[in-house]
Amino acid sequence: MTSPRTSSLSKSRFMAGLQCLKRLYLETYSRHLEDPRDQAAQAILDSGTAVGELARQRFPGGVLIEEEHDRHAQAAASTARAMQDDSIPSLFEAAFTFEGIRTRVDVLRRNDDGTHDLVEVKSSASAKPEHVADAAIQVYVLEGAGVAVSRAFVMHIDTSYVYAGGPYDLDALFRLQDVTNEVSAYVASLPTRLVPMWETLAQDYAPPIEIGRHCTSPYRCSFYGLCHQDLPDHYVDQLPYAKANLIQRLRSDGILDIGDIPEEFAAGLSPMQRRVREAVVEDLPYVGDGLARALDDIAYPLQFLDFETFSPALPAYPMTRPYQTIPFQWSLHVQDAAGELSHHAFLHDGTDDPREAFASTLLEAVAPEGDILVYHTYEKTITRQLAESLPSYQDALNALSERYVDLLALVRNHYYHSEFHGSFSLKAVLPALVPDLAYDDLDVREGSVASLYYARMIDPKMPETEREKLRQALLAYCERDTMAMVRVVEALRAARP
Repeated sequence: MTSPRTSSLSKSRFMAGLQCLKRLYLETYSRHLEDPRDQAAQAILDSGTAVGELARQRFPGGVLIEEEHDRHAQAAASTARAMQDDSIPSLFEAAFTFEGIRTRVDVLRRNDDGTHDLVEVKSSASAKPEHVADAAIQVYVLEGAGVAVSRAFVMHIDTSYVYAGGPYDLDALFRLQDVTNEVSAYVASLPTRLVPMWETLAQDYAPPIEIGRHCTSPYRCSFYGLCHQDLPDHYVDQLPYAKANLIQRLRSDGILDIGDIPEEFAAGLSPMQRRVREAVVEDLPYVGDGLARALDDIAYPLQFLDFETFSPALPAYPMTRPYQTIPFQWSLHVQDAAGELSHHAFLHDGTDDPREAFASTLLEAVAPEGDILVYHTYEKTITRQLAESLPSYQDALNALSERYVDLLALVRNHYYHSEFHGSFSLKAVLPALVPDLAYDDLDVREGSVASLYYARMIDPKMPETEREKLRQALLAYCERDTMAMVRVVEALRAARP
């Protein structure tokens, strides 16, 4: 039964309701309370749009229903007219309504027997359980509207495809995965699944659903900030590697702040979790006995290295695969034993594959002696992948990767500050250890945005003045990352016993 407050669900609202009924209610009635969409989230949406538009070329002769999503009635009328034309083999963004549920179909392919195949296009590398639910609500609506659906597919990107250059081979780039059986089973359950959604939408207030792991699964909820705004500063979810049952036990006992965890309960925590609790309770950093030795073991000149990469869904360079990680920038701060610093940087600004220039300039800039400090193992992984892609640099790059020292592991093993809030990422560690150095003054403040900026910078259509602004923003961000590591090491030296 439909709600007296809203005459329709939509595919996106249905998917929101599967994740959380409170999210469904808020998306329907209180969209103004959503978290602001950041650049990284927008980039993901833009990438999905580009993939969807390219995927249509896999179905020659198809016709696009052009009305925007907020003009559903008009789109449904255009769809009905197009469905009457047997010469149209496929429809894109076809619009249908059944029992108050609206949907737009990525691809509706006509079969010779009068039935249709539904194709849900995803920019992911595989078909996922939530994609089955997505396709199922569409099949439910189509069949209810009198459209016979023979098969259901999820069309996703095949990451084994190697781009040869020129136009994409769409048959190789996209994989059609038949999910008809899974969708049919899901459709049978839909009447039961829809009941609580309609009941929720008929209420005067959003349902009081507690926060939990569903807030980020399968996607981060767009109302995450709203539901988490009144939590304690050291909420129990900040305990590292805490499983859902542990958080639930604490919440059931009325314990929301790490500092309120009683001593007898703490005995069941892991050593890392006890360390975090003690730092909060005592309001003092944890400084491990091995910190001084770990710092003294690092050999000068100290070299602080950071990479920036991007992983385009649609391969940008010949002989690369979808989502293959391509390094395009590095920053290197070098500090000698006297404390003197020098800085070196590389940012590829051409439209060709940046990997060889990246590797050659990096090998030239790194000093032959001394340890190379990186934050996490990411740089090591990228360097080894680069070695596989560039046989002439293979030995040198593999030798370079053996000199890397993981600063994140050093911090995690020997130091904790309550202001880390359970995270050992550089963005969490820096403000606690070096409060006078931050990222707030930069246009780029995280790696995902750096990837976005680079993709824009190398776009041939980008005006030169804007391209230079992007370039300077990228250089400033990557340099800040390596300077942050320099300052973190200095702070750790000052903190050691």
